[in-house]
Amino acid sequence: MSPAELRRLIPDAPQSLCDILSQTRGAIERPIRSEIFGLQRFAQHGRSLGETHRAQRSHSYRASFFPRLRSNIQTLRAAHRYIGVQASTGYDISPAAEWLLDNFHLIEAQLEEIHEGLPRRYFRALPVLIDEPLADLPRVYGVAWAFVAHTDGDFDEDLLIQFLIAYQETRELNLGEMWALPTTLRVVLVENLRRLAERVATNKAAREVANLCCDRIDSMTADSLDELLALLNQRGVGRVFLGQMAQRMQDGRGQAEPISDGAEPVAPKRASDRPDDRAEQHDWLRRALPDPALMQAQQRADQTADNLSVSNAVSSLRAIGDADWPDIVARSSTLMRLMLTSPVFEAEQAMTRDQTLHGIELLARQGGLSEVAVASSLLGLMQQPDTRAPEGSSSAHHHTLAGYWLTGAGRPALVSALGLHERAAATWQAVARRTALPLYLGSLIAVTVGLVAWLLLRHIAGLGDAPVDWGWTLLAGLLMLFPASEAVVAVINRLISESARPAHLPRLALAAGIPPEHRVMVVIPAMLTDAASTQALVHRLQLHHLANPEHHAQFALLTDWADADSATLPSDASLLDDARQQIDALNARYPTCHAPDTDALTATLPAPPRFLVLHRERRYSDTERRWIGWERKRGKLEQLITLLAESADGCDTGPFIDLGRASRIAADTRYIVTLDSDTQLPPGRLHDLVGVAAHPLNQPQLDASQRVVTSGYAILQPRIVTPLPSPKDYTLYHGLFAGQCGID
Repeated sequence: MSPAELRRLIPDAPQSLCDILSQTRGAIERPIRSEIFGLQRFAQHGRSLGETHRAQRSHSYRASFFPRLRSNIQTLRAAHRYIGVQASTGYDISPAAEWLLDNFHLIEAQLEEIHEGLPRRYFRALPVLIDEPLADLPRVYGVAWAFVAHTDGDFDEDLLIQFLIAYQETRELNLGEMWALPTTLRVVLVENLRRLAERVATNKAAREVANLCCDRIDSMTADSLDELLALLNQRGVGRVFLGQMAQRMQDGRGQAEPISDGAEPVAPKRASDRPDDRAEQHDWLRRALPDPALMQAQQRADQTADNLSVSNAVSSLRAIGDADWPDIVARSSTLMRLMLTSPVFEAEQAMTRDQTLHGIELLARQGGLSEVAVASSLLGLMQQPDTRAPEGSSSAHHHTLAGYWLTGAGRPALVSALGLHERAAATWQAVARRTALPLYLGSLIAVTVGLVAWLLLRHIAGLGDAPVDWGWTLLAGLLMLFPASEAVVAVINRLISESARPAHLPRLALAAGIPPEHRVMVVIPAMLTDAASTQALVHRLQLHHLANPEHHAQFALLTDWADADSATLPSDASLLDDARQQIDALNARYPTCHAPDTDALTATLPAPPRFLVLHRERRYSDTERRWIGWERKRGKLEQLITLLAESADGCDTGPFIDLGRASRIAADTRYIVTLDSDTQLPPGRLHDLVGVAAHPLNQPQLDASQRVVTSGYAILQPRIVTPLPSPKDYTLYHGLFAGQCGID
């Protein structure tokens, strides 16, 4: 219906009413709603749906649902505007309309969420359905559509997991599809909300047309009513119009309640509104609507269902954002459930798992294999014993790690087991490794010489016809090489750092906290100079513990006295005693207790203190000609490492002064985290650092003959970032050299 046609039949129809009923919008579509399934019936439906879902690889030219998504948002905005106008002018609105008005900001935000969660490149990599009615749309879109239809948009994690498991009994979903599911569910829910919002708005508009007709019923002929009904049928709301007409034109005492959105404002009946004055209109209505009661009952049922569907959809959009999708994928993905049979994979952190899964995806895509087939071959190799490594060495366990086969020395064997060939890729990687340094140095030399030559040529050209003193020119060129090379090095290094993708070290999740076999000590190397600095050091130690409260972690001050001309000074004893008292106070405030996983025998022993002070005597230095702590900071750390390596029970203090319980190191401490006195240890970072160091692939492998680390890492240096300075700490020097503070 065009606005002109509606205004010809009803001259006083407002513009908003004409717009919402315009036939250019097409007929309203039915909501995505079907029979509600229980758990067993849903499982049956999942298996049967998997059997019918034939899919193929997508192509870049195929249509996507992104244009439809924008159309959905535009239609929702139009319906929102119309419902908002109706609500602001005093009309009662239905609960569904209230949900749309109150939560429209959430619905609009879905456009950005969907684009971020499912970019076009990712979308085009998803397998698409071959058969109608969802042909050329992603297969996971059909899965999401079925779930929304048979739950009425009510998001239920357990029901979704069982549905996905049943579906994959007959049709495997790849990992990309599983991770696209939350975003695709949002797309389907927005599609359903578009249909529901348009249905609510157009139904309300049809009832408003019926009210306008009844207000001027004397001027409406049967022919004009037929024409109006035909136009409304094109929009799909003819029966709603008839139901409201029946409400208004029924005979009896008083005014009937409209069935739609609450009570519409209706003018009192006039004498001219009696049935005997409107026989033609009543006859027309009886022909068009033989059973008004059945129509009104159906419309009440539809409105109740729409109210529930809108509330479910809005609530589900929130629930999808709050759901633990890594857990859902782990419980429902065939690939994830297969890989979780590996104890090491199960113990790894989510990012490390993702690296393994992406490696499996890549191999499956390259070889045209299923991801489950690649994972099965990988697990088969991981379970084979490694006869090449010495028994008892940590490298003997590398073959049980997925990373060893996907990116390490075992990759050729995995590729061969899958029947694939990677000669070209391996050759390219070998060439890249051999040519990296020559290419880097050659680029530096070529760009530097080119820059200097360009500057000299511009200088010579500026001289015109004047003679060129080549001696001074060449000397100037040689002197310019050094500053030019500095600029070129800075630019090339920046380009490399911006373009190179960082490689994340594998790490363990340590979900239950740091275990006793990976016990760690956080130390602050410092000097005891005065009471104020000692108090600041102890406070910093306390903050580290509060940010990282781990059962199997100790926090220690690793201290010396200041350099002196003699072995002892009168103030030494008081400074050390003050530090010990403050550490004792911390241990009293934060008493240690055995971790929940401690065995009964260990639980009978006194727990080691949480806070320590490890202090050394001075030694005479021939080079410094003073009494100092041996080798200062490096020496303290070296002696502590030696003590941890040689002391089995933790009772021996070695080169450190025995201060009783305040210097008792926990037995079997495996890692040391060294922090400066002004370095912060944010919450959870200690757990992450130990997770990296504890991963078997990162364990250092030593060549005893050459005394070198052949693989893994003995020292890890985490990145240090500059925090946002407080106003009192900000200086011009800080602003020039600290970079963009607080921005990672």
